Amino acid sequence: MEALLKELSDQKQALDQAAIVAATDRTGAITYVNNKFCEVSEYSQAELIGQNHRIINSGVHPKSFFSDMWNTVSTGNVWRGEVCNKSKSGRLYWVDTTIVPFMGEDGLPYQFMSIRHEITAFKEAQQTILEQQARLIAASKLSALGEVAAAITHEINNPLGVILGRCEMLREMLNDGNTNTDELKKMTEMIEITGRRIEKIVKSMRTFTHGSESEMMQPYLISEIVTGALDLVTQKFRDHGIGFSYDSLDPKLEIFCRPTQILQILVNLLNNAHDAAEKLSERWVRLEIITREDEFEFRVIDSGKGISPAVQQKLFTPFFTTKDIQYGTGLGLSISKRLAEKQGGSLELDFASPNTCFVLNIPRKPRPQTALKFSSFEG
Repeated sequence: MEALLKELSDQKQALDQAAIVAATDRTGAITYVNNKFCEVSEYSQAELIGQNHRIINSGVHPKSFFSDMWNTVSTGNVWRGEVCNKSKSGRLYWVDTTIVPFMGEDGLPYQFMSIRHEITAFKEAQQTILEQQARLIAASKLSALGEVAAAITHEINNPLGVILGRCEMLREMLNDGNTNTDELKKMTEMIEITGRRIEKIVKSMRTFTHGSESEMMQPYLISEIVTGALDLVTQKFRDHGIGFSYDSLDPKLEIFCRPTQILQILVNLLNNAHDAAEKLSERWVRLEIITREDEFEFRVIDSGKGISPAVQQKLFTPFFTTKDIQYGTGLGLSISKRLAEKQGGSLELDFASPNTCFVLNIPRKPRPQTALKFSSFEG
């Protein structure tokens, strides 16, 4: 018995040295804390014993977070997760937490043991990585804008020339006293149509540049996203003699998404297909759009005969590119894949296609989320 007690004592000492430990009764009142708990929380044992874990609640997590925690442990199951707490001085700190319930003969927990490890440094590093990823997305977007800038300039200059030419003709007619109603009507209609064309291009550019990681999921007409992407790239295809075709869409179809991010993915895929086809003797690109009950599938196909196995393995690796350094950052595909996955979709290379084909799948509706009832187990 003495040997067993010594072994248990040694194990407790080892645990106290390595982890933040606390025990609570079935009501959630703290009955035990070790020195490491006091050290990290900046509260003394006297200040903690008898208190609820609300004393270190940071306010970072929603009530449903603690409701889920309580529902798990109160039914005899172990709960694991990452929790942000607040020390006595107001410092926020993160802990990787395991809560173990001890069940009584009545089938109910009579005690909960919490074992925590501080991971604040890890979470701060994780946040830094997320911020860097956001900057990389912005850099990728700027790169894509640079690739279409010349085409957009040409696309706008042409209709501007038409508008200015019609204005000059109108001026000459008025100076000559020619007020032929039919001719005036035709010219003003042409000016309006051409102006609307410029308006569409500018709208697409504004949508492309204004979106961000904080963009809200929302219902959006899928035809508007596709049209926006086409407005930004089709002139580039025409200028370089690359055949381009695309599937038409029901203009009423909606998708629940972050529209700017879908637009960014499509522009990136179409630009990549353009660059690949430009080097080939047979030069064409096609955008196929398959509508399913639960998702949209976009297939961007070019006239290339596939991608070598060596390149396939690195396609979605950040900073990997087959383009000259002045033409590519190597970020487009890796970022596009991440943006697709953040919306519950996917971006893959179709290995079975006879031509180079990237497939983007985006769900049409958000996944349902289950609401949880709030409980008093917080900390």
